[in-house]
Amino acid sequence: MILVRRLLPLLALLLLVPAVPAHAGTATYGDPAGDVANTKLDIRSVTVKNTAKKLVVRVAFPGNGKVYDFPTGNVSVWIDTDADRPGAEYGHFMEFWSDYRFAEVAKWREQPTPAWGHSPEGRCVTDAGLTHDRGHHLRWFQYVVVKRPGCFEADALRVAVSTMNTGDLQPTVVYEAPFLDHLGARHQWTPWIEQG
Repeated sequence: MILVRRLLPLLALLLLVPAVPAHAGTATYGDPAGDVANTKLDIRSVTVKNTAKKLVVRVAFPGNGKVYDFPTGNVSVWIDTDADRPGAEYGHFMEFWSDYRFAEVAKWREQPTPAWGHSPEGRCVTDAGLTHDRGHHLRWFQYVVVKRPGCFEADALRVAVSTMNTGDLQPTVVYEAPFLDHLGARHQWTPWIEQG
């Protein structure tokens, strides 16, 4: 009983100490190869670089031998910036053969806002972008968002990444059911990454 009395104040104090992020600045997370039947959008790794000026998230895939042999489907990068609020606050979404967009999120769903809207173009839209491997072999996509007051602000953050492969472009095929892959598991967060 004496031991319990001595440990209780210590345990209470530990609950008040904020969680320390597991990584500072840059972190890379691997995902098992072949954990999805169709490998075109099989996530192999995710690298997160969190700086004072921008957030960069690179999602790597196995790559394709043919140029532009892309699947149909999408890649979603969910971003959690508030440890006190459940779920993501932002997301970077890319539909193959369509547009990519950065948006505010609630309950894991994109929430259109005037600042991040595309029609008309909002004041924050130019802060987000997308690049990919130069050979167009689907080796990686890199999502970038600039940190700016009133648009996107974050110190420590964590991400969850998902892909959905709905078909193939050449020849055109639509699958009966999509092939889903996640970094870890659906809506599974990485450890917190402190701004570096």
